[in-house]
Amino acid sequence: MTLIPDSTPNQADVIIVGAGIAGLSCATRLAEAGLRVLVLESSDVPGGRARSWADPGTGIDVDIGPHVLLNKYPNMRALLECLGTADQICWQTEELLTVLDEGKHLQFKVGGLPAPLHYVRNLPQVLRKVPLHHLFSNIRLGWRTMRSTPQELMSLDDQSGRDYLRSVGVSPGFIDWFWASASMAILNVPVEQCSAASLMRLLAQGLGHNDLAFGFPKVGLSELYAWPAIRLLERSGGEIRFNRAVNGLHRRDADVAGVTLADGSTVNAAAVVLAVQPTAIESVLPPDHSLASTAARFEPSPYVSCYLWFDRPLTNARFWARPWSPECFNTDFYDLSNIRNGATGPGSMIATNIIWSHRVAGMSDQAIIDATLDEIADFAPEARQAHLVNAAVHRIPMSVPCARPGIETSRPQVRQEQGLFVAGDWVDTGLPFCMESATRAGALAAEQVLAERGVTVSLALPTPVPGGLTKWLRRNDSAKGF
Repeated sequence: MTLIPDSTPNQADVIIVGAGIAGLSCATRLAEAGLRVLVLESSDVPGGRARSWADPGTGIDVDIGPHVLLNKYPNMRALLECLGTADQICWQTEELLTVLDEGKHLQFKVGGLPAPLHYVRNLPQVLRKVPLHHLFSNIRLGWRTMRSTPQELMSLDDQSGRDYLRSVGVSPGFIDWFWASASMAILNVPVEQCSAASLMRLLAQGLGHNDLAFGFPKVGLSELYAWPAIRLLERSGGEIRFNRAVNGLHRRDADVAGVTLADGSTVNAAAVVLAVQPTAIESVLPPDHSLASTAARFEPSPYVSCYLWFDRPLTNARFWARPWSPECFNTDFYDLSNIRNGATGPGSMIATNIIWSHRVAGMSDQAIIDATLDEIADFAPEARQAHLVNAAVHRIPMSVPCARPGIETSRPQVRQEQGLFVAGDWVDTGLPFCMESATRAGALAAEQVLAERGVTVSLALPTPVPGGLTKWLRRNDSAKGF
């Protein structure tokens, strides 16, 4: 599909504000469709909240924080295929996850029986930690979730995760052991503060797929997608300009006609895509704009990521986790020396995440490193004898927006008005806040931009549909109630 641009050489057909996943996902698709695309990025590097750079102490690429993909991310995987970097993902298919719980290594697997029976093989692991009656307290929850339509799950958005779990009979002990960790690890917010709709949509997916697998980038995120996307954009006639902060829309009469930059200059375009996080909307739109008032409802969930280099190998593991506890620090750990094929130095390079990191905001970097060393040694005792060669602490104001009650129904539509679109993990994609949501949002925005020019095309891949027995249990979308 090729479109003939109708713009003059000194203006773009489409301006995309922001060079993160959503912006570059949108830009590459529009450029391939034949539009003259200009990406404006306020910083001097691409990637946004999913970027990488060379660590100044070691010269080795580090991400802003370690990221994990799922094999149920069709839009992200399609983008990587298009960019030629799909082979740079290390898929963990032999097991799903190892959890270090009070000194015990609990190894969880999927597969075997049809969904949702695929978790049965993990019963011996679970029963080592949870009494059977606590586990059985989830039966009503699982049945309701599998029988619910997406609309019915969305109706739970006014409740907190903990309140809803208690209302359907899940035991407090199981909530504290499992659901508190699941909410923090996936939604980046405590279970008592998260939207029940967000949490149950995740459960519906988890119950519906018996082949889930995690994937870990073998290279830095910028090399995985950002720079390859920019090269594709430029080959297709598009352009990216760094250090170009946008501080408003340019209008001709009432119509969107481009953007104004921080230096006062104007760039013209018939369409503008705001591919920025919600906290950046206020710098572009006036406070009385409906999108600005919507964006103000989205609260950042901060996190802290640590990178530690040791003088010797510590583990054979790629990835492990710890149950959430306010008394602990890190929740997920990655031995990148077992992922990046020798590109991390002779010893172990371990990355970690402290999610919902308000509790460590006042701690020094050294105190955070010391606490992280202790938690690594809980899993890999060899760390107590190893020499720490280098360490870095990254403090990130926003990992994703907080999935608080009411936020799912607040997520904006892609098309805001004639000529104005929004993309990002926080728009209404049908997915939790994640890289897949951002990638899908970019594709949805590209669809809408083209539709406004009279071209109907499907670019965004649908969210995965639960399969197995779950597929037959779910009622039609027209069904009402549970």
